[in-house]
Amino acid sequence: MASSSKLSHAASVSNTGVPAALPADALFEVLLRLPAKDLCRLRAVCRSWRALTYDLHFAAEHKSRHAEPLFAVTFRDGDVRGVAIVSLSGQILRRIRFGSDRIELLLTHLDRLFVFRWCKPSLSAWVLNPATAAPLTLPGLHSDEFVGTCIEQRFDFGPYVMHNCKMVTYAFGQVVSTGDYKVLRISHPHPDNLQPRLCDVITLDGTSQGRWRRKQNPPGPMSEIMEYLAVNGVVYFLDYGLMEMEPTSIAPFDLDTEKWMPTLRGPEPLRSVEFGAIFGRELSLANLNASLVIIDNDFFAFNLDLWFLVDHRRGLWVKMYRLSVEQPFCHHPCPLLILDDGRIVFFYMGKRLLQCYDPSTGKLADVLDIGAMGLAESQSIGVYTGSLLM
Repeated sequence: MASSSKLSHAASVSNTGVPAALPADALFEVLLRLPAKDLCRLRAVCRSWRALTYDLHFAAEHKSRHAEPLFAVTFRDGDVRGVAIVSLSGQILRRIRFGSDRIELLLTHLDRLFVFRWCKPSLSAWVLNPATAAPLTLPGLHSDEFVGTCIEQRFDFGPYVMHNCKMVTYAFGQVVSTGDYKVLRISHPHPDNLQPRLCDVITLDGTSQGRWRRKQNPPGPMSEIMEYLAVNGVVYFLDYGLMEMEPTSIAPFDLDTEKWMPTLRGPEPLRSVEFGAIFGRELSLANLNASLVIIDNDFFAFNLDLWFLVDHRRGLWVKMYRLSVEQPFCHHPCPLLILDDGRIVFFYMGKRLLQCYDPSTGKLADVLDIGAMGLAESQSIGVYTGSLLM
């Protein structure tokens, strides 16, 4: 039996179109059982079904019943490129096509996606709501403080834009207390240019009319190529190219206060370790179930240690997982999620695979071949936490 809340919501929308053949509560329960992909098509049946499937209460209830992890991946279909929303079980729930220009995704864990579009002679950056397929274009991709003309060129790293005088890094996150989406931009001058690196922020208010706001410059001589990630409203920068600092030092930027926080030291056992290809070890960052994680990938020992930040104020890290396999992990492993059964989902970029590591067996198994789904060129990925009904 449906709750009174469900009944009231179903009844409130059942009188807006064709009379329902089922009682309002029964219709509510039946539609809840359908996948979001089917519900989006059923919106065309009549006004009452359309109103019900757009109802926020219905969408929230539907999401709670369909809790399978969803991912956003780039794809190419002939000359057309776009973004697809796929489930861990292999269903393609939505394809959003953009045209023939190359696109890439910034790795996020949100109900919005950050998309780069490589279109000659310039580059555009969007924030995309997959439920509506409506892209919000960011204004002004240049920092006014840089003097001279900057000609954009293709660069192989999605989060970075290469110019003839600078490189620009973008980070996208959400303020926990307000729900506001913000983009952080750091502009790096050309190595021959003595200008400091510049930092500015924009708040997305649903239009493209927002303005970049100049903020305090990043602390210290931050490198152009950085490992970084937004977790719980904070953007963390792991500057593994800066030799003057400990290899695990992290510069955090608070999207709420829009200020740089004190430098965060990494796990104590890693502070004196030497990293790099010649040493057979590399560091990277991950967002696992809303926790910042440092990944210590030891090629020679075939081990992958996951250090979780459990207390930011005290700088306390705990090594919660040591993943040991028969062969070394791929370069720059990309863990995405920890499932309810304890398995850890990885994205293997080189083969366009989603893999699961089972800590109880020590086995790494393929669970979803994205390339075999007809999604060619799926080289970037994001975790989609939203509902396609909203």
